[in-house]
Amino acid sequence: MKRLAGVLAAGLLAAGCSSGATSVAAPSSAPTSTASTTTAAVVSTTTSTALATTTSTTVAPSTTTSTTLAPTTTAAPTTTAGSTNDFLGEEVLGTSAGGRPIIAMHRGTAGGTVVLVVGVIHGNENAGLGIVDQLRTMPIPPGIDLWLLAEMNPDGVANDVRHNGNGVDLNRNFPHDWTQIGEPGYWEYSGTGPASEPETQAFMAFVDRVQPELTLWYHQDLYRISPSSRRDGPLRVRYAELTGLPVLSVSGGTYTGVAATWVRNTHTPAMSFIVELGPTLSGAEAAVHAQAVLAISQMVVDGEV
Repeated sequence: MKRLAGVLAAGLLAAGCSSGATSVAAPSSAPTSTASTTTAAVVSTTTSTALATTTSTTVAPSTTTSTTLAPTTTAAPTTTAGSTNDFLGEEVLGTSAGGRPIIAMHRGTAGGTVVLVVGVIHGNENAGLGIVDQLRTMPIPPGIDLWLLAEMNPDGVANDVRHNGNGVDLNRNFPHDWTQIGEPGYWEYSGTGPASEPETQAFMAFVDRVQPELTLWYHQDLYRISPSSRRDGPLRVRYAELTGLPVLSVSGGTYTGVAATWVRNTHTPAMSFIVELGPTLSGAEAAVHAQAVLAISQMVVDGEV
């Protein structure tokens, strides 16, 4: 979601997570802004031999049109460090406003329950990258078809700003309940229209294709998970229990055109929710969160929600 000027102090990360991880200090300072991007039709192709798998990527010139991106192909399964031959490929979904690739990694059980984890949508709220890094190599339980999108806003990450290269808050740019918010330079500027940004277009085409049953988004630094009476309510509660995050409502912004809301409403009964981290996240804390991701994903696989 977004970051607010006043950062709420939070409690310690629970040591009682399934991985037995260490506690996490409560946040003490506020976060900052986000980044930007532009899409292009990008096609990844794959060649395989008996000994190895090689993936080559060709990037078409960047555009700002709203045309649907051509589906990309994934690499044939191979072995990655820390995995058990569960790497299913990596693909470029499109390009940012600044011409940077938007890359998704695929691993786990092909054809299983599809789970999507987005590390960053606001470029200066990038602690989620540590969680995605953990999920790249840790063992994935059978039945989870896992997609990892580290940076939906690669320009924002590169520039350490909230918006994309066009100055748009991508988390206010999605078509569901989109409204005109502010003008260029405003912290929640929603763009010239719904899905006006190439990053938004690329993400929408990707989700339409892979149909995740659960999508998780990382933001900073309110240190909480908002409660829910929907199907994903038990998942939010369990994630909070495993990580020590409080379950508290989020307020302080204009919440229209939000990415998580678009996923839920466009792909019902898909579940999609935001995890608000604190100002910083250590490697040990990132591992706790990554284990929590797998734990609630297993709940979905087992039909507990």
